[in-house]
Amino acid sequence: MGVTAAPAVLARAGLAALLVSSCGDLERQDFSPPIQEGTVEVDGAELYTRSIGAGEPLLIVHGGPGMDHGYLLPGMEGLAQGYRLVFYDQRALGRSTGRVDSASISIDRYLEDLEAVRASLEVERVYLVGHSWGGLLALLYALRYPEHVGALILMSSIEPGLRYRERMLENRRGRVTPEDAAVLDSLRATETLRNGDPAAISLMFRTSFRSTFGDPAAADRLVIEFGDRTAHNGGTVASLLMRPLGTYDFWDELAAVSVPTLILHGEADPMPAEMAEELNERIGGSHLVILPGVGHFPYIEAPGETFAAIDEFLRGLSETRTPGPP
Repeated sequence: MGVTAAPAVLARAGLAALLVSSCGDLERQDFSPPIQEGTVEVDGAELYTRSIGAGEPLLIVHGGPGMDHGYLLPGMEGLAQGYRLVFYDQRALGRSTGRVDSASISIDRYLEDLEAVRASLEVERVYLVGHSWGGLLALLYALRYPEHVGALILMSSIEPGLRYRERMLENRRGRVTPEDAAVLDSLRATETLRNGDPAAISLMFRTSFRSTFGDPAAADRLVIEFGDRTAHNGGTVASLLMRPLGTYDFWDELAAVSVPTLILHGEADPMPAEMAEELNERIGGSHLVILPGVGHFPYIEAPGETFAAIDEFLRGLSETRTPGPP
């Protein structure tokens, strides 16, 4: 179980050096990766997919719960310089349809949805990238379907339990500025949030997430513009998914993770770095990269270092495995 500081990662990969110098400002590059959109039909729902780039597929699981993949763009597309990034909106969110009730929204259902998206790519194994809540979902998927995971990348993942929850909440509370607190109080005092107004809910998320950045000014680059479906369904979806996890603890199951795993965590993430270190200790053969001064959205605050770490990790796997698709 290795641990690497980000600068050490950058010194060893050719493409990594390119990513460090260019990913932060894609507009300076003549980089127009191919984009494809589609849907995957599964159990009464249509899951929206968006593919950017070409090459080995990285299936990206967005955070939340109750959000859609939109907040990952712009930002994550910088990684499409070497890979095909496959985003999807989780059931009943974004451009994905589906009923919103306890029979349709559950962890098991979301894992089966993820498997359906994987199968639609027509590859036996896929590189899986989970951000925040998506990290927990990706981790549970790797436990259920290890034969379909070529590698697991946990980027700013939430923990598989509640041991660090209070410290995380305390860290966030301590970073909320008076200006942001005033915005949030003003929003809560209106009917717009309760009425599911997309603009108000988007503003609430953008303002709330500012406290998760190492550099609060970098939060201005986080684009959250929810549409009607996410704004209307997000709160209920989050409740249906998280309520059964009120006392969840998957820590003891981590020893069963059998796929190569990269853990990326920002030193300034409100979720303490000790949580990521414990993940690294419990997952056999995993590798941990701590990004100094970076918060919960490393692909925004440190895209070069983030993508270089991912690229070096995946290139290392390619050099050791037998030829063929992942």
